[in-house]
Amino acid sequence: MSIFQIPEGQNLVTYYMLPLVGVNKLSFGTHFKNSYIDKQGLKVYVELKSNMLSPLYKQNPNYITDLVLGNKRFIQFVLPSRFIADSYFFVRGSYSKMSKEAKKIIYLTSTLPYNATMGSFSVSHPVLQALDKTKTLRTFLNNTLGLELKLDEELMESPHNSWFIESKIH
Repeated sequence: MSIFQIPEGQNLVTYYMLPLVGVNKLSFGTHFKNSYIDKQGLKVYVELKSNMLSPLYKQNPNYITDLVLGNKRFIQFVLPSRFIADSYFFVRGSYSKMSKEAKKIIYLTSTLPYNATMGSFSVSHPVLQALDKTKTLRTFLNNTLGLELKLDEELMESPHNSWFIESKIH
């Protein structure tokens, strides 16, 4: 994952699934630690480093509750029903099969650069390019890493067990 510049200790739930519940990591400021999804793909969890003084996320229609598991603080959101199929694809690592609506929301609200202008170039973060399995990203991975990726292969790794909230409940 380090090749894609996702901060250490974070995962794709933060960039692909949080936007679908109407938040992103900036919604939690410096309190944000990481995010998780349940194995059914119906709930998304945000782990906080500390309590927030003015938690605006509680006004989000997908907010369910605040939880303490062990000594860790979590916020629980329910995935809107229109994104359940997208969540199914996410949990299985079939990111490119997610709906156009979900991808658009992810592109615009993930906090990663999407069609951002840098000089005379337009750039998009590789994590976002992987949603559409772009030729640019495939070529980069094949040439730079010496991989032989087939056209039907996803360009991002499948979810690790550590991305699921169940791995945090002991």
